[in-house]
Amino acid sequence: MTDTPSAAPPGGPVPEDIAFAALLEWCSRRGLTPQRLDDANPGKLGVRLQGANRTWELYIRAEEKSLLMPQVWLAPMRGLLPHVSYEGIVCVNDGQGTSLDIDRRADVVAYTLLEAYDLLEKWAADPAASKTEFFNELEGYWSHLPQAARGRIRFEVDRKDRLVTAYVDAKDKAKAKTWFLTERNERPPTEFDAKSLAAQRALYLHLDDVPLPPAHPEVLTADYIEAIRVSLSTAQLELWAGMIGPSKNGPRPITLLLSVPRAAGGDSLIGVAFTARGGVVDAKFPVVPLTIRRHTVKYMRERGGASLDLLGKHVAVLGCGAIGSVVADALAAAGVGKLTLVDHDEFSEDNVFRHLLEPLWVDISKVRALKIRLTQHYPGLEVTAVNDVAQDWIDSKVLAGLDGIVVAFGAPSVERSFARFFRGTGLKLPIVFTWLEALDLGGHSILTWTDAEGCLDCLYRNDEGEPSLSPRTSYLEPDQAVTRNLTGCASIFMPFGALQARKTGIMAAEHMLRAIGNSGSASYRFWVGEGAAATEAGLKMTPWHQIASAVSQAEGTRRVFGRPCKRCRSKP
Repeated sequence: MTDTPSAAPPGGPVPEDIAFAALLEWCSRRGLTPQRLDDANPGKLGVRLQGANRTWELYIRAEEKSLLMPQVWLAPMRGLLPHVSYEGIVCVNDGQGTSLDIDRRADVVAYTLLEAYDLLEKWAADPAASKTEFFNELEGYWSHLPQAARGRIRFEVDRKDRLVTAYVDAKDKAKAKTWFLTERNERPPTEFDAKSLAAQRALYLHLDDVPLPPAHPEVLTADYIEAIRVSLSTAQLELWAGMIGPSKNGPRPITLLLSVPRAAGGDSLIGVAFTARGGVVDAKFPVVPLTIRRHTVKYMRERGGASLDLLGKHVAVLGCGAIGSVVADALAAAGVGKLTLVDHDEFSEDNVFRHLLEPLWVDISKVRALKIRLTQHYPGLEVTAVNDVAQDWIDSKVLAGLDGIVVAFGAPSVERSFARFFRGTGLKLPIVFTWLEALDLGGHSILTWTDAEGCLDCLYRNDEGEPSLSPRTSYLEPDQAVTRNLTGCASIFMPFGALQARKTGIMAAEHMLRAIGNSGSASYRFWVGEGAAATEAGLKMTPWHQIASAVSQAEGTRRVFGRPCKRCRSKP
């Protein structure tokens, strides 16, 4: 909004008066004449606006103090309209990216009212499109029906009709109930509070269409269930009979889930809980609408930003210390569906502040602890934990099922040996080698391909191309002592912090994610720290550290892989 803000008249008028004055100004530009309603509650503004075919009576808070767009109500309700809740709240804006000028509250009210008016006019102009859009938003409308309760499902909404299982605390009448639904004969997941609950029959059906839900002030009744039943196919009626069949113990609680296609894509999912007696719906008991939350792999991954395309990918992480654990976590969060974690070490108290694992895992195998942590956190993730040295685990057979490997040992000699082994396998795999330098100097990630030019040995040469024991990417001059100990030789460690480890691990994970499933060439990524702690410790840095912060990743890659190498025969 760029219009001039409305000025408040002297004498301190109430917010409703100021907001209506702003609305008059906004409407005059569009040829609209709002009529103020006198039945609005204090603090709210009510107006009548004439549309092309209908008259709309809208109510709005005249002063929104929560820095959100104020809510608009439509009253009285007239049937079912898209983006209008059961209570009449008009969904004007989803709030994402909204920026409000808090000094122009009256203009915000006027703007929001007209947005609601335009929305209502848009869908009133085309009844067929209005109905389609209403069913696109069915789940939102359903969640506001009277006495609506929450349901959580564990099975995929896959349009395959079947009997499922419901769990609900039928004895506790005081607290709000939650229905938990799983596949038949499947134990409820740990996040479902259903351990002490008895199982009940439930049915999931997919329909091409469902009856219209009740409009205000009507409520959901047994008639709605009957309208669904008469629309079922023969096969669906057989399932229905299996669910609702006669019970020797009197009334039987039933849960029914329905999915229906959305014209906008995907399926809406609604639920209803009712009671059956003698094989029919018992109208004496309440019919409860269920708002369904999906605890399913596909939905949670897509909703959470994880790639479904990566679900079939398998990456091995060799070395699961501070950096490797971050790599594994980042790959899982991005959507990689299968990880193999290889490390022979146990988690110790020395690792706590720079590792992803919590202190409760001390003295436990790192890979086994990570497997539990990651599989509990990321639905659908499969983790193989190899509590062994990588040299004993690795061979061509295990590599054949992989889509990529990340090596996070931090041991140059071992890494170079592995790099040469990978190149001799005859496979086509992206391999990322990643390591962190001491203190605050920075981190590195090298991507190579087992069947292409560019290898780890390309780093181990000097400016003349002669072999070197330290990589040309090093930030530290060689032959300097950087390790520390707190209690003697038994506690030697490399000094760096969690932030440095996580920054490097994320960089390496992103490097691998870009390579998975794509052909490509070797590349080098890096980040450069200020080096203040290293300087204070009296360490000497290389010229590369001094200029790297001003060098692009592309130029860094050229510096590393731009000369011939006897191992991979790369050309300048």
